[in-house]
Amino acid sequence: MRLTKLAMIVAGGLAGVHLAKKAVQRTRHFDFEGRTALVTGGARGLGLILARELVKRGAKVAICARTRVDLDAAEAELVAMGGEILAVKCDVRNKDDVDAMVELVSDRFGPVELLFNVAGIIQVGPLDAMTMDDFRQAMETHCWGVLHTVWAVLPAMRKRRWGRIVNVASLGGKRAVPHMLPYSASKFAQVGLSNGLRTELLKDGIYVTTACPSLMRTGSPRNAIFKGRHREEYTWFSIGDSLPLVSMNAEVAADQIIQACQDGAGEVVIRGIANLGVVLQLALPNATRFALAQIDALLPVMGGNGVQPARGYESQSSWSPSWITHLSDEAARRNNEMHPHPLNAAE
Repeated sequence: MRLTKLAMIVAGGLAGVHLAKKAVQRTRHFDFEGRTALVTGGARGLGLILARELVKRGAKVAICARTRVDLDAAEAELVAMGGEILAVKCDVRNKDDVDAMVELVSDRFGPVELLFNVAGIIQVGPLDAMTMDDFRQAMETHCWGVLHTVWAVLPAMRKRRWGRIVNVASLGGKRAVPHMLPYSASKFAQVGLSNGLRTELLKDGIYVTTACPSLMRTGSPRNAIFKGRHREEYTWFSIGDSLPLVSMNAEVAADQIIQACQDGAGEVVIRGIANLGVVLQLALPNATRFALAQIDALLPVMGGNGVQPARGYESQSSWSPSWITHLSDEAARRNNEMHPHPLNAAE
């Protein structure tokens, strides 16, 4: 009898917490219609998918990227959807670039109300293939790039005492991923920065959301950077990115990110099969690290191109592209990932 009563009390308490959470979310809820949104990295991949979703919801959308050809293609698609679009060439690693972009967006659409930091860089290969510059580029993109855009939009958000900032991090910022150390290190930094911004900006009416998705089928492996035995690295990475049991539908992830923004959520781990790894790391940290070390031992050893980088589309083999990578290849075509990005060419 006592156990039954205790169970009822616990159940009632949990129900109360759930209802209170829903009530708080309703007070934070807003309409995207007519809002000014800025999406960094919005010309392809997840950034473009989020830009599409924002257009569907009636927002005025500015996108930025470093490559003009990507911007032109994305702008044409989003305008054809009926969106009010501004496409700006900008390198988020450069503070002057970012400041100029935010001023341009504000002049065109009004102050930025919704900021989505999606711009990213993916480098894949063993530690010995990575250089200090690889770590520097990752940190400048994922940490400093976020700080530059946040710093640029903060004055107007604080003045209105309203704003939403979504920093798209990664499960790679919750646990280190073998053969992706610059990426993981910089994503850990991004998660820490984003969570700290959440704490310090809440009093100003600004809700910062840290979104941590797992592998998503955006088509991004094609333009990722591979080092060492680059063809073998591209093979395992692109196959993993395409398998439904390992990766998730990017449109589903984008919908969850948009919902988290609308709810004013704090840190959200985007629902997917790879979330199990985070749960295991919290419950069994040493065992998880041991398992990741075993995975690392199975991945390609140093060799091939050494420290010289190659894009995914320069690293293809009989395994990739193939029927195994069909879903990821289709996503690349759908999400504007097909344009070449030569590493030695000015973007």
